[in-house]
Amino acid sequence: MIHIVNGDVVGSKIGNLPGEILVWREMYDFGPLSADITEEKWIQRRARFFEKKLAIPAALFIRNCEHQNRYLDEIPRDKEIVLWFEHDRYDQTMLMYLLNVLSKMEFNNLSMVTINEYEGIEPFYGLGQLSSQKLEELYYLKRQPISDEQIDEAISGWSAYTSENPTEIEKWMASSQEKLPFLKKALQSHLSYFPSIHTGLNEVETLVVNYLDKNTCSFEDLFQSLTYHRTNDGISDLYFAAMLNEMMNGAYPLLESDYPLPNYLNPTPISKLKLTSYGLVILGKQKGLFERMERDWWVGGVYLKEDNWVSDGHKLFIYAD
Repeated sequence: MIHIVNGDVVGSKIGNLPGEILVWREMYDFGPLSADITEEKWIQRRARFFEKKLAIPAALFIRNCEHQNRYLDEIPRDKEIVLWFEHDRYDQTMLMYLLNVLSKMEFNNLSMVTINEYEGIEPFYGLGQLSSQKLEELYYLKRQPISDEQIDEAISGWSAYTSENPTEIEKWMASSQEKLPFLKKALQSHLSYFPSIHTGLNEVETLVVNYLDKNTCSFEDLFQSLTYHRTNDGISDLYFAAMLNEMMNGAYPLLESDYPLPNYLNPTPISKLKLTSYGLVILGKQKGLFERMERDWWVGGVYLKEDNWVSDGHKLFIYAD
């Protein structure tokens, strides 16, 4: 038996369960994406992106991808694989990816432990909040086989999620039978990462600007406020820092910081942030400045630097000047 989990915290807490533990060290909630990112060109492209945005050494990222792919390839195809994933966008995109890969590799004994709440824990962010005992209880009480219908939903969902045309996600959501119980809501959260036609900000950036409204705030406090309000995202502190850095770039920066934001090599969150004069303009719902800002950023399979997809709050479309 192989347990695949998305973080060391959970991995360290289920060590008493039978089987081996594979901590999956990747992230599919941002960065360059296509339907098959196991191709070398996409591994290289993702490695360069994360080195630039998160300071993860490209060579380290590539070695990790190669190790994980080799590990999966060496697992006997009849061995049971248990996937441990909660409800948020970070986990659900990883679940989609893994079900796609495991299906292509013809693994046929798949099960999962997946929840979106736990009695007595509020707000519930994820499995890492639970003790070893509680996680073991989930394994024995909540583990369920993964059906062919669930795999099919993951395959179609991944295809839509990684498409260069994000309206494929809207179509997928309209037809989803919700065989994977938390995927549709996670992809709904994903759509909120596209910029608004009204301000040029996505919903997370809007929360940031409103929270900072004329006040200086520590990165740590800002991140805690975000995770409290966005429990369906699973956004990491480094992802958040990279997003804030984008807001500080260009000729019209919206934010400024007194110290570099956390990254892979320097993860300590000691910086403080505040709005610039341009950020205050955005706060006043004037979008003109932000329209001229280039976004070197991916949202699913969409590279916003090349295709200016925006949302009007109801649907996505390409914005033309």
